[in-house]
Amino acid sequence: MVLAGGLLGSSLREVVVSLLPPSPFPVANLTANLIGSFFLGWLVARRERHSATGLAISFWGIGVLGSFTTFSGFSVAALDLMRTGRLPAAAGYVAASVIGGLFSTRTGLRLGDRR
Repeated sequence: MVLAGGLLGSSLREVVVSLLPPSPFPVANLTANLIGSFFLGWLVARRERHSATGLAISFWGIGVLGSFTTFSGFSVAALDLMRTGRLPAAAGYVAASVIGGLFSTRTGLRLGDRR
């Protein structure tokens, strides 16, 4: 289930990346991670309200959303900005990723918890 979900999630990530214009700032990576954070929060809230099976969590949570979002992509993008001397952009990217990710997850949790 994780493998099948990973195939779907990584494919969806590539769609998001291909739809966004090239940018010196890692907009595509940030966008995918914020979208994925939202849906992971939503999935967690739904799982708590409706007893989801382990297979559903493996497919959607670990497989799809785990491959759609990627911490390694975040790390490489942040280090690339730092390595090329774009320290303010790197700081902004890290802040937007962490704060935005937490906000997105929280929003997903709240919306997923609605009746």
